[in-house]
Amino acid sequence: MPYRDRSTVQNDIWTRDPSVPAPSAYERHSTQPRGASGGPYAGGRPGIIDPSLPPSGAGPAHTTIVHSTMKPVPDSDIYRVGIYGWRKRCLYCFILILTLIIVINLVLTVWIMIVLNFGIDGMGALKVTDDGIRVTGKTKFEKSVQFSQISTENNKALTLESALGVSLSAHNISGDTTASLDLATNGKVSASCERFEIVDRDNKLLFFADSNEVGLKLNNLRILDDGGTVFEGAIQTGTIRPEPDTPLSLESPTRGVKISAGQDIELLSSAGEFSLNALQDINLNSKKGDIHFDGRMYISGLERSHGRGTAQYQLCVCQNGRLFMAAENADCRADKDICE
Repeated sequence: MPYRDRSTVQNDIWTRDPSVPAPSAYERHSTQPRGASGGPYAGGRPGIIDPSLPPSGAGPAHTTIVHSTMKPVPDSDIYRVGIYGWRKRCLYCFILILTLIIVINLVLTVWIMIVLNFGIDGMGALKVTDDGIRVTGKTKFEKSVQFSQISTENNKALTLESALGVSLSAHNISGDTTASLDLATNGKVSASCERFEIVDRDNKLLFFADSNEVGLKLNNLRILDDGGTVFEGAIQTGTIRPEPDTPLSLESPTRGVKISAGQDIELLSSAGEFSLNALQDINLNSKKGDIHFDGRMYISGLERSHGRGTAQYQLCVCQNGRLFMAAENADCRADKDICE
């Protein structure tokens, strides 16, 4: 209780009296200060007044009596504010359990981040850059993956492996598959597209195939099979030549070989022989033109006649090399119209 000056200290007592009217329900009377010796303020010094002590000293004491018409409030109408009893204990237990769960969650989160090597730029070998996602080492995908571009470093090769095969497909805006490439586990490679093309590094077309034709746009086509090449249909080409120091052989074991052209057919042997061998006849026909043999001609293996039998014609040659036929007893003299 705070200190009071002895001139202002007074003792107040409040009581209730139902007989007092409402306007004068409360009355207050003050007691005069006590200053006798032996009292709380003996010697003029302030002290602490204990209400339980009886008043002492020479000064008279005045009692304040307060009469109130208010009835006392029963305990049943008093509402306590707050949580008491078992509710408070349950609340404390719930807060404790929630705190433990939060702490365990934080510890597990930190542990997972440490194990997975989370960082500012990614997670472990997976780095997120401005251009995309960069993965260091091998990557295994459990399900399908969609991306617009995949590449490796300049000094590394790109390897795609799968125990169940590899399938690459492209779709249009409508979602329909326009091209696909399948690498099966049985060693089969299948490509499905409208047109298949192979180009070089300069984007020059080398090979193409569609439903109508297959084309090769090459300067030279080399067939390295020792047993040759079998063509079931017709072949159209500008030049056929073998490897250097290797003879060229066009062969049909069971059928014939036919060479036809809309204009000229030229058979050249620059440094060797040219042979025509046949089991039966060799026919050289020229419908409108001539047949020219340049160089020396040798005809060997001819049958000789013994002068008996039917007379035959003579074979004569003009100065320009043209052949003509003469009668058996005539001279090989040709008219000017024959040797022109």
